[in-house]
Amino acid sequence: MQRPRVATLARPSDTVRVQPDRTIGVIDLGSNTARFVAFEASASGCVRAIYEAKSAPRLGLNPRPDGRLSTEAIERGVAAVARFARTIRALGISRTLAVATSAVRDAPNGAEFVRQVERATGVLLRIISGAEEARYAYLGIAGAWELDHDLICDLGGGSLQLAETRGQRLRNSVSVPLGALRLSQRFLDHDPPKRREMDELRRHVRETLVSVLDAFGGKRYRLFGIGGTVRSLARAAIELREYPIERVHGYSLWDHDLEALAELLGEMSAAKRRSVPGIGSDRADVVVAGLVVLRELIRATGAERILVSGTGIRDGIALEAIGAPLPASAEVLAERSVEAAAESLAFEIDHGREVADTALALFGVLRSRFDWGRSDALALRVAGWMHDAGTAIDFWRHAHHSAYLIQNYPIRGLDQREVLLASITAYLHDGGDIPSEWKRGFLPILQSEDLDTARRLGAVLGVATLTVAGRPRFASSGGGRSVTVTFSAADRTMLEDQWEDKVRKGMERVLETEVRFRDS
Repeated sequence: MQRPRVATLARPSDTVRVQPDRTIGVIDLGSNTARFVAFEASASGCVRAIYEAKSAPRLGLNPRPDGRLSTEAIERGVAAVARFARTIRALGISRTLAVATSAVRDAPNGAEFVRQVERATGVLLRIISGAEEARYAYLGIAGAWELDHDLICDLGGGSLQLAETRGQRLRNSVSVPLGALRLSQRFLDHDPPKRREMDELRRHVRETLVSVLDAFGGKRYRLFGIGGTVRSLARAAIELREYPIERVHGYSLWDHDLEALAELLGEMSAAKRRSVPGIGSDRADVVVAGLVVLRELIRATGAERILVSGTGIRDGIALEAIGAPLPASAEVLAERSVEAAAESLAFEIDHGREVADTALALFGVLRSRFDWGRSDALALRVAGWMHDAGTAIDFWRHAHHSAYLIQNYPIRGLDQREVLLASITAYLHDGGDIPSEWKRGFLPILQSEDLDTARRLGAVLGVATLTVAGRPRFASSGGGRSVTVTFSAADRTMLEDQWEDKVRKGMERVLETEVRFRDS
């Protein structure tokens, strides 16, 4: 199934229906780019972006010798916020939070810039510290991922924020002047850069990172990458690899990916980099410096990859505004997302919970036989919750639409493998087989053993949908090769016609498990 690319909506007043009491606007004015995002807040405690606008005022470009923002940069910044303010009014958003980061924070005339923005647009910018920026990055990641021993890396135009987590909690954070725009202006005088410039840049970044990480006292982190440069590089890698999922959230930027991109982009002029899919005109002249920072991060931490997140400080600001309980487990994050999906798409979730519980009970008696783990249980849980979500679109092909919704609605807490596994599991709950285009198209995310797991989980979910009304209990024998299903005598009469044959088909043909039925 091919996913449509996300496009910025051109006419918000005509194309987006906003409920002002549930919508929060966030403006993030960085050193290179400025963004406005409208988030839909759900009662479950999560937020979902429903509109985004972007500009590149480049506040950090060519500052005055004393570090003050240039007159031209101030004019570009005010114009960008003015455009956002018009969008906010068109959308009817009553609550907007606006922050300014490194360029404004470091400039002696940053406070005067804030006053000019307020006078011209009515938007009150709050200059946030490096520690606050790192904390918002942490909240943005914690709203989408279960954390443990991680390093969250927010690479901006003026600075790099590093947030270290231990046991899900924020432990340390620091802001260092390693932003892609700042480093490009300081070290890269030629286009494309000279070898000596690149060597000097690498040495500077390496020495800075080593001192910071020594102070943290940690190694072997899982690395999360956020920020426009990281997302641009992920989009470029996805295009060049013809990766099956075009969404950058959850994409792994491996060291060899970054090495290949560095070789490709480092030999190009900025004008040629603009034509590389994913890079764009606003990052073409700074992306090489950003690549150096990311590669040195991988080396300094001993990691092999950077896990790219589509969430970041803007999500963190919105999540704090609604008082979202964070951090949380993957299961809790996923459940909040599914509750939000049910709220937005108007499908029934209570039945999905009952089916998921039944499916997990059967999963429990079979897991040791098939060597299933927590990741597989999470995928099955989400598939159970959303197996009937597609009825909001079309009852007769609801399994197909449920699979599509799982793939495309932002279900937090899941990685890309788990999303596809949940999607296929939901698709198979009504029987049938995995579409051939999925078998080919989802490589390399899903291997043949993952497809086997999806078939089995689909059979488990199918049994659960057929038997849930009878309140079944499952017991296994023979190492999971025989399962006894016990029903309440009264509830067994609620099962649909020919349920027994359908259950046997799933259990015996797919799971290769003998099944017996009895009343309690």
